[in-house]
Amino acid sequence: MILMYCCTAFIAAALTHPALAAAINNPGFEDGWSGWMEIDKDGKSVAISGDSHEGEASAKITSQAGSFAQAITVKPRTDYVLSAWVTGAGIVGVKIGKQLVFERQGKTRSWKEVQVAFNSGDHQQVAVFTQYNGRKGLFDDFSIIEAKGEQNDASISLGDGGLSPDFPPGRNFELNDWYLNTPEDGGDGRAKRIPERELVNGYQNKPYFYTAEDGGMVFRTTIGGKKTSKNTRYTRTELREMLRRGDTSIRTKSEAGEPNKNNWVFSTAPGRAQKLAGGIDGTLKATLAVNHVTTTGSARDIGQVIIGQIHAGHDEPARLHYRKLPGNERGSIYVAHEISGGDDEWYEILGSRSDTAKDPLDGIALNEKFSYEIAAKGHELKVTISKEGVILGSITIDMTNSGYDVENDYMYFKAGVYTQNDSGDPSDYDQATFYFLENKH
Repeated sequence: MILMYCCTAFIAAALTHPALAAAINNPGFEDGWSGWMEIDKDGKSVAISGDSHEGEASAKITSQAGSFAQAITVKPRTDYVLSAWVTGAGIVGVKIGKQLVFERQGKTRSWKEVQVAFNSGDHQQVAVFTQYNGRKGLFDDFSIIEAKGEQNDASISLGDGGLSPDFPPGRNFELNDWYLNTPEDGGDGRAKRIPERELVNGYQNKPYFYTAEDGGMVFRTTIGGKKTSKNTRYTRTELREMLRRGDTSIRTKSEAGEPNKNNWVFSTAPGRAQKLAGGIDGTLKATLAVNHVTTTGSARDIGQVIIGQIHAGHDEPARLHYRKLPGNERGSIYVAHEISGGDDEWYEILGSRSDTAKDPLDGIALNEKFSYEIAAKGHELKVTISKEGVILGSITIDMTNSGYDVENDYMYFKAGVYTQNDSGDPSDYDQATFYFLENKH
């Protein structure tokens, strides 16, 4: 998720780098990183630059792996305006307790002043931060003053989840390594496909994919919508992982069926496959609420939706199902592990997957937030369900004999809603709202 991944570092900065009241220490970076805490996950995404607005230095961010922050002391319940000069592109903001207030600067070739208006609330210390905004950015000459008169109403305030209802999903979430399928007609009689760049640039289309009033990312699919291929029985509004991050010189998949830099493999795959792949092993984490499931159709289909997957070239090592039957207050959660070229193995985590299951006492109700983690490392596949940090259930699957340790196969994550109902009313639907989504390799 954008804007939230380095908040832990901001807290550390607040403890490590206290500053004078309502003043920025080393505002123009003439003393390097003195007073600032740089966050550089890959060791090459932040640096001090000789290009400057004034003086002889500025700070540079070149990717999402980089950011920097500084804690400052403020008066409680006081209005402030933070200013910074930016060229290129970037995000400038303030973390006040759990709240984020920030401004985005789009691409510019000249230095432009960015102002962020905020109120300190009950806090005596806040964290000034910067972040990447799609391309390289230079930052210089920070300052902060007490606001006099009217504030700048343009500053965007985020709640505890770091999500704004005013943003499309691609600005609340990091979607530059996903594409989207929806059940709309893509013009060729198949499901519509929205590439990475369109998602990042703000694509949304209600009711299938949009930002909810609480800032969550909504996925909805109808039974009667278009499908992604002739071989698929079901419709979806679902993200497909794209490790190429918009680099269209890398194909979605290799025609030969072997891995490429857009997909990943297990660490038990042959060495050549690992060299060709864009990642080794992987973890998919999400926090979401299922809002609606289908209520019409056959007993086999009704109320069943997939909310996360590991997909291989032709098979599915992991499909995470949520199912709520009519009359039950809560839904069950279970996993299907498909043997390569073979049958599904089923593992129940919460409740039962039965067509006649009783209300699961340990299940998840509609609109109830919960989290899942799908983690694959070598032959071990572990799926964990939790709520507010408390583990509700988990299952570990041994994939030693599952057939994925081959040269001509590859993996990618999927997340969203993929209905498992093709017998209900065409207008019946599944819907889920995601509040956190993270894929790592």
